[in-house]
Amino acid sequence: MQRRDMQALLVSLGITGLLMGGMAYFISAWWGRLPKVVALILFILLAIMVIGYPIYALAQWSDRALLRWRETQTQERKTPPD
Repeated sequence: MQRRDMQALLVSLGITGLLMGGMAYFISAWWGRLPKVVALILFILLAIMVIGYPIYALAQWSDRALLRWRETQTQERKTPPD
């Protein structure tokens, strides 16, 4: 794992943590104030973001790792054996 990958992982975990904290705050502070239909729709949207963001970040990391792997494979093919 490269340094850039570690930074992306930490940022992803940080954003996911903030989204989860926002979800907990929303339930504790705003759930009773909003109409139930609006609160439920907002909760579902927040839940989708909490679940979807790490999956999206993992897909981006996977694409970058696959690109690096393909580059090393093409470089090995271009390099003549000694």
